[in-house]
Amino acid sequence: MRINKLIITDFGPYRGRNEIELSSTEDAPIVLFGGKNGAGKTTLFEAIGFCLHGKSSLGRRTARKDYEQAIRSKLHEYPDGKADTAAVRLEFEYSHMGEVDHYSVERSWRDRGKSIVEDLKVRRNGEIPSELNEDQWQDFLKELVPPGVSQLFFFDGEKIQELASAVESDADFEDSMYSLLGLDLIERLDTDLSIYISQKLEESGVEGINDEIQELQNQRDEIEQEFEDLKQEREQKEQRLAELEDEIDSKESKIAQEGGSYADKREELKERRAELNASIEQLEDQIRDLAEGAYPFTLAPDLCESVVDRLKTETERQNRATARNELTDELDDVLGDEDVWEEMDMPEDQVGQLSDRIQDKLKSRLEIEDEEPELAHQFSEAQRQEIYSLTDQALNDVPDQLADLTESLEDKTRELQEVESGLNKAPDQEVISPLIDDLNELTEEKGAIKSRLEELEEEISTAQTRLERKENEVENKLEQKSRVEDVSERADLASDVRNAVKDFREELAKKKLRKLESKLSERYITLSNKGDFYEKIEIDEENLDITIKTIHGNSKPHTELSAGERQIFATSLLWALAEISDRPLPFIVDTPLGRLDNDHRDNLITHFFPEAAHQVIIFSTDTEIDDHQYKKLEGYISQAYRLEYDEEEGKTVPSEGYFWTEDDEDQRSLGEITS
Repeated sequence: MRINKLIITDFGPYRGRNEIELSSTEDAPIVLFGGKNGAGKTTLFEAIGFCLHGKSSLGRRTARKDYEQAIRSKLHEYPDGKADTAAVRLEFEYSHMGEVDHYSVERSWRDRGKSIVEDLKVRRNGEIPSELNEDQWQDFLKELVPPGVSQLFFFDGEKIQELASAVESDADFEDSMYSLLGLDLIERLDTDLSIYISQKLEESGVEGINDEIQELQNQRDEIEQEFEDLKQEREQKEQRLAELEDEIDSKESKIAQEGGSYADKREELKERRAELNASIEQLEDQIRDLAEGAYPFTLAPDLCESVVDRLKTETERQNRATARNELTDELDDVLGDEDVWEEMDMPEDQVGQLSDRIQDKLKSRLEIEDEEPELAHQFSEAQRQEIYSLTDQALNDVPDQLADLTESLEDKTRELQEVESGLNKAPDQEVISPLIDDLNELTEEKGAIKSRLEELEEEISTAQTRLERKENEVENKLEQKSRVEDVSERADLASDVRNAVKDFREELAKKKLRKLESKLSERYITLSNKGDFYEKIEIDEENLDITIKTIHGNSKPHTELSAGERQIFATSLLWALAEISDRPLPFIVDTPLGRLDNDHRDNLITHFFPEAAHQVIIFSTDTEIDDHQYKKLEGYISQAYRLEYDEEEGKTVPSEGYFWTEDDEDQRSLGEITS
């Protein structure tokens, strides 16, 4: 693959249509962009990824709303408002089976307010690929330039730093290595086999259960993504909080040195502030406990009294009804006793009449408004007593308790404000005053972060509970499914294949590691400033421990490399992985030299950039590739551009020539080529 042209329209700081020629030759593979910080180098770097991979350029698990937010942030800012459309187009040639095809890929976006509408156009040799439907174009691009492989060729200084940091952590480095080796494709195959097995189970008559499982799994995945996002935000906040505490300690130390007696007074105020914060937190907890208990009943006293009255009335009515029924039953037994009437010498023909009259008279006297009262709720006596106690507490005790706690909270808060005011008062000393201002800003930011961390802890706890509950639902549903499913022969075969895939992954990993070991040794020795001292690199197949062997036979663990050596090691690793990937893609590198010493920079300039690939596109500042280093690269450069940001217009203009290649008045603008 060789990129020939990039056309960017209203994207980032690039106003209107900007057409940039990127063609290169075998003898001069480098296309060099120079620009100061904020000029738009990273925007061009990202634009290539956005054009080829869309949402996938931000990672496989990027949410649609996050992608739309990223695109919305890239819409160009005009003086009179933001553009509502943007587009990036790439023109490149791709060789396959000895034939070279010319492709153009254009991805455009339109902001409709609530959503971003995306449009993708793919052309091969000027025509729409006849074998593909429009909805298959993105999959076609993924096959042409796989996102997982492109990360080996399209990388910036941040990615180099991340990989260099992972070198220090065996676990992180192992994950990075397996991903960069492309073994995640095997994981995808395992996932596809799992889906295939599920489909076979659906054919076995458990479609309904599978639908329920899929729905539960989707819900679980959404909760899991939310959970991971919250943990990531917490990690970022904790990292920033640690940085703030270091900065605050440094500022306070400097204040103590400069401020004399004021520093002592400040320490007293800080101790009192800590005490007040603890008291306020305790009072807030007590108020919260009241609010979560009987307090809501105090908001509706009339309703509480009505409930109590209703319960008492219903209890009385129920007791009366019970007594009436018992008395009536007893009277019926007495009147039905023949011995009673024989003792009274009552004629038999009058017994029935007299019994009826007595019963009617008694019923009329015991009659209540509702013969069968319907209770609002069938409460037990214990439940009634609990309600009486709760309402009595809400109407009599809670208001006084809440008033006392609130008054104490107000007093403590007022005193805290006075203490904070005392801490914020700047001394007269001109030297200390700016330090106090800085310290106040840091303290305010620290308070906001701590508040957010408390919120995050609650949100994370809630999300974790929801996630565990949803996982239990999934497991229960899977158990239900296992009880009713009859696994087909094909599903059994797929399970065997999954086991075979596992074995294949292990063997493939060993094979790739041996090949990587050879290439990595070659590339690291080439780029390292100790190339004459190192002999080779060895990779342990079991745990991925990497050691660097010297010419004297000694071995050095990769975790003991210096910061600069780790960056060179990471660059060498990407170079070696790119070579063994067997993909003819160009290298696109954004600001890769920021933290390297001169020797390592010279090695990259001399060996990596001219030899890394058939095409190398570099985005650099004037301090990374300076005049001296530019002269070393000049013979390998096909195209050179300078990105200049116009602060008055708020736009970046690409011009031909690097920083020192032409005078400013001779620069020929490439920007603002409007169609």
